[in-house]
Amino acid sequence: MKNFLKKNKKYILISMIVSILCIMLFRLKIIREITHLLFLSFILAYVLKPINEKLIHLGFNRCFSSVLLICIIIVLFIVGVTFLIPTLFRESSNIGDALHKIEFFINNFYERIKPLSNNKFFYNLLQNAYGRINVTLDNAFNTAFERILLLGENFISFAIVPIIAYYFLSDGKDISNRLLTIFPVKSRNMIRIVAKDIDKILGRYIATQVILCIIVGIFTFIVLLILRVDFPLILSLLNGFFNIIPYFGPVFGAIPSIVVAFLKSPSVAFWTALWLYFIQQVEGNIISPKFIADNISMHPLIVILLLIIGGKIWGFFGMILAIPVGVIIKVVYEDLNYYIF
Repeated sequence: MKNFLKKNKKYILISMIVSILCIMLFRLKIIREITHLLFLSFILAYVLKPINEKLIHLGFNRCFSSVLLICIIIVLFIVGVTFLIPTLFRESSNIGDALHKIEFFINNFYERIKPLSNNKFFYNLLQNAYGRINVTLDNAFNTAFERILLLGENFISFAIVPIIAYYFLSDGKDISNRLLTIFPVKSRNMIRIVAKDIDKILGRYIATQVILCIIVGIFTFIVLLILRVDFPLILSLLNGFFNIIPYFGPVFGAIPSIVVAFLKSPSVAFWTALWLYFIQQVEGNIISPKFIADNISMHPLIVILLLIIGGKIWGFFGMILAIPVGVIIKVVYEDLNYYIF
């Protein structure tokens, strides 16, 4: 251990300085936006990479297969937007009414239990909670509308993502080989092995999570459609998206569906909660183990701690990135422990 630190003292110091500079630069808006675009492009390329490799194995040229995949993604996106956007706008135009219904229900509930409260502490607590809920509901629609406008403003920036993803797919090996030149010659072989192991486990994890999110989203949409819950498309997309976060995600994703179902009737809310719980149990106990097969091999307590740390550092997106970062740290530690120590 001491010999390793002595030999690589210079590189460890450089790595620390570079990391600090990256954190400082990331605080600049333009650097943050570029980083986000690169990150999204990398994720897209990473998800498409296994399909790209299979096409190359079948005899396709790397550049051609990369262009083909990106074109398919663009076509699917355009078709999806053509069919989904009108539905989303139609559903989102009714969100304001739904929020007013929720507000009316809370007001009604508040007025009913207010006379029952003789305790001053409880009364103040209730009044504060009532005020906060009303403010949250008033801001919810405005925030959602602002986010949609912001997404529209950044559309040109997001249009660059498929182009960058193409270069990651077609020139991925050249990029990784160039990055290897940063490290000392003696360490390159070991770094190549570690990177290969990370790629193998992380690739499986990301692909698995994407598939599971799609499955959960589809089943949620079917259930909400059968139960005639309002905004089935928006709610199923939310539930599928939140499913990417282990343990907490299904709860976050189910709450909006149950709340909207409750506006219809308590019985619809009950059946919605029951069916969403059933979907989650099937996904967690039957589908997920078959796909993942304990690839990440992490104790649930470590996963929860990673999610809490990720959430504290970078909020919601920190929770999404917590497990992949944890997987990378785990693989690096295990490989270094095996090859060096």
